[in-house]
Formats: sequence, structure tokens, C-alpha cells
Amino acid sequence: MDTNVQALKNLYVALGGDLSEVANLATSSEVINAIAQLPAIGASLPAVTAADNGKVLKVAEGKWAVGTDLTE
Repeated sequence: MDTNVQALKNLYVALGGDLSEVANLATSSEVINAIAQLPAIGASLPAVTAADNGKVLKVAEGKWAVGTDLTE
């Protein structure tokens, strides 16, 4: 059974963090603070409105972008 610290480290990784970044942390509060520093889920997604209905989400130049099809 995992300790709370190990469970929080697992959460850190599940949210996109690298285990090596928290491997040496020993308390729950340290790992929680590390989790708080991770980019917000969805923060890198482009803003959309109803005008974007029917468009696709794709990666363009290493970032998420809205396009009209897979090539635009």
C-alpha cells in the first residue's frame, strides 16, 4: 500500500510531471506544492467559441491549434 507521499507522487506523474522532479520530496506538502506548479490541465489549448463548431483540434508548430481540417 502506498503512503500519502507516494500517492501524491503518482498523481504528479499522472498530471504530466516527471517523477525525477519529485523523487527526493519527503512530505505531502512538498509534493502538493510541486503539483500546484504543474501547468493547468488544458492551459495550452486554444480558446474556442461557437464559431469554431465543426473545426478540428490539431498540433501546428508544436502547439495545439484550431483548424478546418487535418491539413489546415
